[in-house]
Amino acid sequence: MSQQSRNEAPKRVGKPNVTPASGETGVKSPSHSGLVVGIGASAGGLQAFKTLLGAMPADSGMSFVLVQHLAPDHKSMLTDLLGQVTAMPVIEAKDGVLLAGDTVYVIPPDATLTLLDRRLRVEMPAPPRVRRRPIDTFFSSLAEDQGENAVCIVLSGTGSDGALGLSAVKQSGGLTLAQAEFDHMAMSGMPPSAAATGFVDEVMPVEEMPARLIEHQRHMSAVAPRKDGDGTRRDAADYLVEISALLRAQIGHDFVHYKEKTLVRRVQRRMQVLQIDEVPDYIARIRDDPLQLDLLFRELLIGVTQFFRDPGAFAALQAALVLKLAGDSLPGPDFRIWVAGCATGEEVYSLAILVREVMGKTAAGFKIQIFGTDIDDAAIAFA
Repeated sequence: MSQQSRNEAPKRVGKPNVTPASGETGVKSPSHSGLVVGIGASAGGLQAFKTLLGAMPADSGMSFVLVQHLAPDHKSMLTDLLGQVTAMPVIEAKDGVLLAGDTVYVIPPDATLTLLDRRLRVEMPAPPRVRRRPIDTFFSSLAEDQGENAVCIVLSGTGSDGALGLSAVKQSGGLTLAQAEFDHMAMSGMPPSAAATGFVDEVMPVEEMPARLIEHQRHMSAVAPRKDGDGTRRDAADYLVEISALLRAQIGHDFVHYKEKTLVRRVQRRMQVLQIDEVPDYIARIRDDPLQLDLLFRELLIGVTQFFRDPGAFAALQAALVLKLAGDSLPGPDFRIWVAGCATGEEVYSLAILVREVMGKTAAGFKIQIFGTDIDDAAIAFA
């Protein structure tokens, strides 16, 4: 595996000097308060798209962006097919368009779709199929652009596209949903891959998602006056000592010296998921339901991790290892590496790949051990 191929990532495009065409069919005045809902599925997701949009009110104020795995050389019929089940305009995404509320945007074939300053960015052609993850790419840009105003939904499909981008939405404070089949177990393919990350807020039948979205937006509107300029609740800080004491008593970890704003944001996110407006009501809930304390603990431990994160650091480490493991500088029969706070293990495996490549160049035959530790047992199990 070459260093270049590991570090390739979707390009971010600067802010476009364009304005939406006022006469463009189906484009309304932009809604800056409505949620932006990213929805991902593969080729078999048409029925799920239809069910979701068909049950969604046409005046919710939300913007919907549909990202489906499409054959690059075939014209998509999604806009026509979905336009038959909803009163909202359904249009193909165009580069530079500012999102409007009560509108559905559909990814074009052979395109990479991202969001920047609430404008759609369309790049063509898409990367080669082996590196193409259109749902992850859009979800990641959605998380960065919209923060807690983002919602991502993983519908039916094969593979694991969407799982990484969903993790980014969760980290940014947005709502994450995955499709269940007939009960509340994730259906096969993409939904269970997303659920396996531990970052899905709720797995539910697609028929129940519109009501969930409407209630989530109601909660966000109700608590908006209590937030400061960066979206952090002003009323939650007064309760952190009490919440930290409950965490210490049940979980055994002390968060009293945790960064206050980060702790507030994770508490408020759990309140968003539970749709609880008042902090005292949330405290009553976690006192009565120990599972909610465990979920808050998991929320506080969300790790921002990926393979070969921070490429510059890995390049420097590779150069250092070549010197360390070469010739007369061998450290002995055993060489140990410890990754503290390894989260779900991406850094551990990245180091293993890097060390193996260096060993191949130096023909070193000594034994190497890599240890990964973390206080999050669920992350360790996934790793």
